[in-house]
Amino acid sequence: MPRNTTAKPDRLWARFVWLSFLCALLPGFGLAAFMTGAWLLGLPRGHWYAASVQVHAVSFLLGWGGAMILGVGLHFLPRLRGVKLFRPRWAGVLFWVLTLGLILRFCGQLALGSFVPSHESTARILFNGIIVTGIVLNTLSIAGLLALLAITFRSGRPLKENKGFRQIAPLLAVAALTLLLAQLVWGWGAVTAWVDGFDLAILPASAQRSAINLMLFGFIMAMATGMSARLFPLTFRTHQASQSGLKITAGFLILGSLFSLAEAFLGFSFVWSTGAAVFYACGILSGTFSGRIFHRRKVIPHATTTYHMREDPAAIGVVTAYFWALVSALFLFAFALEKIGLPLPISFAQENLARHAMGAGFMTLLIISVGWK
Repeated sequence: MPRNTTAKPDRLWARFVWLSFLCALLPGFGLAAFMTGAWLLGLPRGHWYAASVQVHAVSFLLGWGGAMILGVGLHFLPRLRGVKLFRPRWAGVLFWVLTLGLILRFCGQLALGSFVPSHESTARILFNGIIVTGIVLNTLSIAGLLALLAITFRSGRPLKENKGFRQIAPLLAVAALTLLLAQLVWGWGAVTAWVDGFDLAILPASAQRSAINLMLFGFIMAMATGMSARLFPLTFRTHQASQSGLKITAGFLILGSLFSLAEAFLGFSFVWSTGAAVFYACGILSGTFSGRIFHRRKVIPHATTTYHMREDPAAIGVVTAYFWALVSALFLFAFALEKIGLPLPISFAQENLARHAMGAGFMTLLIISVGWK
């Protein structure tokens, strides 16, 4: 009797979701709790702490957020296009490549930053190679998955006849581009540092900073805005998103990403960091209000029941998530203002406030709220 293969895409989606949960609970929230405990207890924070910070960031962005979005995207986007995912078995192989890459990357950085003595040159060479291998595997996996989606989208009826997909196509393009660019920046930073003889327990600051911003403010924001525009009118009774506003959002996020790239390859400077912050903040504001998240809920004529958002915990979570997105945009503007010399009562010299508002606030609440629904 032939095997039934109809459930494979659904199992594939579930694998990405489980990977996302594991990354969030173990190296994500778990490592954050450990670092916070060390800080509260006054334990010495040296090489291991800096390595843990980088692993924590990657686990949240590429693991918790990235794997979740990829899994949902592989499940939902082909259906929105009206076609089946091209070569789902290949996507299954690429999932394991991504998983292996994350494991090698996490374990390599933590071991090199915490346990491997500085005089053990052979061990340090080995773990540096493990880290580079992990980052390369992540990059190959992401590139392969995006290629499968691109081939999938080319099939089906002409794009001009598929209004739902065409509405968010610019944002999907931005999300795919920034996701891939972030992996390339991480890879470039790791390989160049390794060739120059540096340990990779802590990746170069310019590459790490640029890749994180590309993931958070480029990939996450673009994908969230696009999916919200398609799903929320039906799920949470929001009004239809502004088509022109979505295109403007894509433009702002691309400009911010270009400045982030310049910062990675040309070095940190006032122009690149300030420009990236301003354009990312404008993209967040444009995406939030183009999606009409804070507008009054639309009324469906002849509906059997009246919808009250206050009675829908998932809707409250979504609105709260986008509130945190606005907070992140304000922090980015404050960062830019301080960079141009405007005195502020609180220092915003680092973008960590904006990043945590976007990651822990916006991304995490949005995933949980939409998943709940």
